[in-house]
Amino acid sequence: MRAALLLLALTSCAKPAEPPVSGPTKTFVDSRGKSVTIPWPPKRIVSTVPSLTELLYAVGAQDQLVGVTTYCIYPPDALKKPKIGSINIDYEALAGLKPDVITTSVAVAHKSAAELELLGYKVISIDPHTVAEIPAGLRLLGALTGHEGEAEKVAAGFEARVKAATRPPGPTVYFEHSGDPLGTSGPESYVGDAIRIAGGRNIFEGGWKLIEWEAVLARDPEVILITHPRKDALDRRTGWANLKAVKSGRVYLVEKEHFLYPTPRLLEGIEETARLLHAKNP
Repeated sequence: MRAALLLLALTSCAKPAEPPVSGPTKTFVDSRGKSVTIPWPPKRIVSTVPSLTELLYAVGAQDQLVGVTTYCIYPPDALKKPKIGSINIDYEALAGLKPDVITTSVAVAHKSAAELELLGYKVISIDPHTVAEIPAGLRLLGALTGHEGEAEKVAAGFEARVKAATRPPGPTVYFEHSGDPLGTSGPESYVGDAIRIAGGRNIFEGGWKLIEWEAVLARDPEVILITHPRKDALDRRTGWANLKAVKSGRVYLVEKEHFLYPTPRLLEGIEETARLLHAKNP
């Protein structure tokens, strides 16, 4: 009943524009394996997550991008785009933009993506879970927007840099993206895959997860990578000084923007990690 009332409220104030009666269309299969048919090439695209905004710019489709969220701040030009809300979408603002297609990540924005589809919008989801899926996403967006050539150039360049940064297995690594609560990411994620490519052996399994500090102590990593700003309290953690990484001076404070987004910026994280893990004097 609650879901029905929500849908009624949404549809009463924020219906998408009627689809064109004629004109070329194309069908694309997104990361969910879902086929979506859109007017092609789309002239009006809205992005609901920062990573898709960044990928659209990367393939040269920024002029077709007519709306983003307040979290879409990279590249800086995205700040100038009309806003359709933040985590909570402003459906009236969205309807006013009359998008041909909405790009999102269901893994990040599952609730809003479902609501958008219920409203009748064309929704394409791109959800990279590995490093290799990032150039695949670039190529899909290139085809989607009519920028195949530019997308192929960016994707091929991405793959070449990944290949050049690939290293053999090296030290054990603990990656910390959040200090409170304590959060890490195992190899079943694009960040974990990036660490693996750079030669790190992740001390945790799985993907994004919250953990207990005792689990880190028990695994005693040789290298620690930290992306969050809560760095001043590290030495107050129980057993911190006894960790291998601390005793050997291999605790590195790295830029979160180079690790936390499944976009070409992840290349910076891969290359930096490879250097930190394998250079004699990092």
